[in-house]
Amino acid sequence: MQTHLARWIALVLVVTLAGVGGAGAQQALTWTAGPVGGGWYQMAGGFAELIREKAGITVKVIPGGGTQNPAIIEKGDADMGFGLPPLLNAATMGEDPYTGKKHASLRALAGNMSLNTFHMYVGADSPYASLTMDDIFKAKKPIRLAVSPSGTSDEWVFRKVLDFYGTSYKDMEAAGAKFFRGNYTEQAGMFKDRNVDGTFTFLALPGAAVTEATVGRSLKLLNFPGPLLAHLGKFGLGKGTIPPDTYPKAANAKETVVSATMGSTIVVSAKVSDDLVYRLAKAINDNADRVRLIHGSLKPYDPSQAFLATGLPLHPGAERYYREKGYLK
Repeated sequence: MQTHLARWIALVLVVTLAGVGGAGAQQALTWTAGPVGGGWYQMAGGFAELIREKAGITVKVIPGGGTQNPAIIEKGDADMGFGLPPLLNAATMGEDPYTGKKHASLRALAGNMSLNTFHMYVGADSPYASLTMDDIFKAKKPIRLAVSPSGTSDEWVFRKVLDFYGTSYKDMEAAGAKFFRGNYTEQAGMFKDRNVDGTFTFLALPGAAVTEATVGRSLKLLNFPGPLLAHLGKFGLGKGTIPPDTYPKAANAKETVVSATMGSTIVVSAKVSDDLVYRLAKAINDNADRVRLIHGSLKPYDPSQAFLATGLPLHPGAERYYREKGYLK
């Protein structure tokens, strides 16, 4: 009798511990952010710390990119990450740059945050400082330009810019231009070392890599022309500005620079449980004051607007949170 009782108790303990272990296994998530040195990567680290403290969930941050992240999450190589509404919508529909591959596992956790801004800057000491974007690309000038690697949102938009001007990498290179691929830290290094004349990059203001690029070399930020902005608007990009003194060491630091923008969405896989996503939404949105301190671009973040402009359907766990708060009717 005692032997059977002991065995029964042991079995209960094994099942209970297995259940605890299974639950514990779900408490570690992987977040695909942006390139090292960029705003997304920095912000993901801040969110990871907040989530660990408030929800008891460990989040590992890995490098990624606006174009890459939907595929990374869809494949299951990450549970969550940052995304950009136009690209997220394209991924779910199987449209360019995801033609023929619908990403069915993408859901929104929170959006309408961290407006990111495109930067086109050139050396103030270069011959391109007196030119406009129209001058450079229409005339296929032999510029040496740093751009982000393929698979990033920066590079996807840069190809849209080239399309607008009726040119391409191949055409520009045939005219003497050279393109150098690298992450944000590498872009800043190439610029400071005068290995490139300029950079096309995409960062939340103020971009740490752009600030770094101004150390030891003056740069000039170029305006995005109105017709180009209208073209980019077809793909879901907005019109914004880089306000005066965003980059105090820039040659035109006192000017307002017109540029293209996109907001960010925190994406989560549909495979992550409703309860876990609810806890993530609660940890982030119940601590909005803390979120706003993570990065300058998050200062306007409003939880009551977080379910808007995501580019994706809400995850049921996130939807439950927004309905409970009364934000979503």
